[in-house]
Amino acid sequence: MPFVRSGRENDKLAYRADIDGLRAVSILLVIGYHARLVPGGFIGVDIFFVISGFLITRIILNEAGAGTFSPAEFYARRIRRIFPALIVVLAVSWLVGWFVLLPDQFSLLGKGIAAGVAFVSNLFQLSQAGYFAPEAADNPLLHLWSLGIEEQFYIFWPLVLLMLFGSKRRRFRMAAIAVASFAVGLLIFFGYKEWSFYSPISRGWELLAGAILANQDFERPKREAGGFANFDDLRAAIGIAAILGAAIWFNTNSLFPGVDALLPVLGAVLIILSPNSSINRILLSNRPMVLIGLISYPLYLWHWPLLSYLGIVRNGNANTVEIWAAILVAFILAWLTFRFVEIPLRRQQNAVPRLSFGLIAVGVAGILTVNASGFGFRFPPEIRDIAQIQQQNNAGLRNECFSEAAGARLGPNCIEKGDKPLLFVWGDSTAAALYPGLKKAEETVPFRLAHFAAPGCAPILAAGGSPCDVTNDRVFGFIKSSAPQIVLLHAMWDKHNDLGKLMETIGKLRAINVPRIVILGPVPVWKRTLPHSLVNFYRMRHTIVDRIAAGVSGPENDERMEGFSRAAGVEYISAWHILCDQEGCLTRIGPTANDVVTTDIVHLSDAGSSFLIDAIGGSLFSPQ
Repeated sequence: MPFVRSGRENDKLAYRADIDGLRAVSILLVIGYHARLVPGGFIGVDIFFVISGFLITRIILNEAGAGTFSPAEFYARRIRRIFPALIVVLAVSWLVGWFVLLPDQFSLLGKGIAAGVAFVSNLFQLSQAGYFAPEAADNPLLHLWSLGIEEQFYIFWPLVLLMLFGSKRRRFRMAAIAVASFAVGLLIFFGYKEWSFYSPISRGWELLAGAILANQDFERPKREAGGFANFDDLRAAIGIAAILGAAIWFNTNSLFPGVDALLPVLGAVLIILSPNSSINRILLSNRPMVLIGLISYPLYLWHWPLLSYLGIVRNGNANTVEIWAAILVAFILAWLTFRFVEIPLRRQQNAVPRLSFGLIAVGVAGILTVNASGFGFRFPPEIRDIAQIQQQNNAGLRNECFSEAAGARLGPNCIEKGDKPLLFVWGDSTAAALYPGLKKAEETVPFRLAHFAAPGCAPILAAGGSPCDVTNDRVFGFIKSSAPQIVLLHAMWDKHNDLGKLMETIGKLRAINVPRIVILGPVPVWKRTLPHSLVNFYRMRHTIVDRIAAGVSGPENDERMEGFSRAAGVEYISAWHILCDQEGCLTRIGPTANDVVTTDIVHLSDAGSSFLIDAIGGSLFSPQ
């Protein structure tokens, strides 16, 4: 892990306090990002990668040059550095999850623990990618992806470096590998964002940037302090500016890593190259910064589970005081872990077998949690069935006319045959969730259904959201050929939708003589899943409530879409006013778990879909 302090593990290498200070900058950026203070603070991980590549390569080269490098001793040092804090954090995360997480979430935590123990968390997160991937905020061990990349580097890089050690072209070959890795990361521009983010191949160049610096130090004589001090000041100033600029300029919408990652990596390289600068000697080498750098590894491990569990317990409504309290606790736990766990175990020569056994034991606990489906028996009988509701449990999300479903086929099969009036439903996954209610309505209302839905794709033409544009163009073709009596447009309708393009889409529907165009407004969005909100409410009040006001979206998007519909001259039906009122939003329509309205944060259950369609049927099927 880049947060592991390696500066003093080889007495033959001069300790650089400024490296610990740079590590402090990096962890503070990451915490600032998770505390929603620094929009691009995630670049702290990229800086850590550079630091780690530099320190580890420096150790290997110097020991190989002295003829003392031992792979067994190298990996034993890694175990003594990495395992102690990791075991503690994984064990505590599992224990807290026992009391806090729903069965699905606890099972996911078990998978995360097993992946963390095997140091493949990045590959596990890559396998979880997709529209219905678990929310990042609900995954207490999401941050271990960087530890996976780091450990994979530890496994393969020493072997590669030893093979290159005797080569006169070592620097060139290291650079060539880094360039190839960077080129793989550019697949992000071809739609492979998750691959570019989590793959060790696409991230390797960041670690190799530090490795190339270490190789340069190894090959050239050490320069005298002060000889290039002014030049160091300039380079370090540019480096800090690059890091701070990236932290402020980038955000979650940035296409990262890709080319953007060059900025923080370059910043870290320039600072490491400038040990005699005022920034390195004064800012980065002062005692508080060095102390934060020393505890940066356990601080990284602790801070995200604490923030994640805080958000889960508070239904996504943690306030500023609570967030800062969690961060303060993370600092305290990090220091305690460093002082009373890491340091004592580093000094024990026989610690490696015990640490290995301890980490394996934690991994076994994770596997048992997965096999037991999250131990649903943890919950009181009154709430147990609600706790075990499967997310996205809606027949429409499994239907072949929803593009994310297995075996999906968006074609003529999605248009029912017959001579009854045709209702054409077009929208995103929330539109797919209307399917059960509409099929039930067919039992009493004479109409036939056409149903086309794609995840994350509002029914807007030419919105610049490929592949949404391709899908929506195809759907519009079916509207033209099927001549429906009603086109029902439904989506989450949030602030990201281009209403100008939606106005153009309505114009195109009018141009092909669609008799009725109806916009169904957004359903309420829960900050945490509705089942979890019900469980948390039960824990505090010991009752299963029918409406909840906290942790759910308000009427703003509904009002925005109603105003748009009025301006566009199309019919509007408010889903929010059906499901919500001044007392809160509806949680269930009956006494059983099957009657819970929403199975996750936004997708209606079969019962919720039927309830909504029944409530709006008079407006939908009767011309206004």
